Amino acid sequence: MKDAVEAVRNKSMGYKKAMKTFSVPRTTLRRLVKNSEESTDLVVQKPLGRRPIFPHLLEKKLVDYLLFMEAKYYGFTRIDVRRITYQLALKNNIPNQFRNEVAGRAWLDYFLSRHKNELSLRKPMGTSYARVQGFNREAVKEFFDILQAEFEKTRYLPDRIYNVDETGLTIVQTKIPYIVGKKGKKQIGVQPNEAR
Repeated sequence: MKDAVEAVRNKSMGYKKAMKTFSVPRTTLRRLVKNSEESTDLVVQKPLGRRPIFPHLLEKKLVDYLLFMEAKYYGFTRIDVRRITYQLALKNNIPNQFRNEVAGRAWLDYFLSRHKNELSLRKPMGTSYARVQGFNREAVKEFFDILQAEFEKTRYLPDRIYNVDETGLTIVQTKIPYIVGKKGKKQIGVQPNEAR
């Protein structure tokens, strides 16, 4: 198609000859040649299908927000993303065809396919609030400083020390729904609803 448009624009061929030589539809060729102010690459490579509801920059902000929240252990499920999308369209006065205050399933599928290099549906691992908030270098150092001071103050016998971590108690939700997260990340954590 690109070669046919360039041949007609350069006047090296007429419409009929270009149409037969390159096997392109006549009406399409006329329409593309008519847009003479645009470059040939832009004219020929227009995306097919419906235009996305959000402008490119706003959709990029949505992707960044989803990745940011997933990094903070607050990943969004499919229905959460659809609700956020509806609210985003409402807040920015963007006309849409969403119903029941959520974006459609098809919209989410197309959104994920447009950003398949960044986003994917992932099965997260439940992470307790205590682990999310407390597992950092300063907190661990403080814990062991207190533990060492306690051992020096009170000499505990080895048979009086218990590892409570292996008691079999679970404080993390066991069934966690899939969330939209960063593609390629080895492990995704999420705080269960009870821990939030």
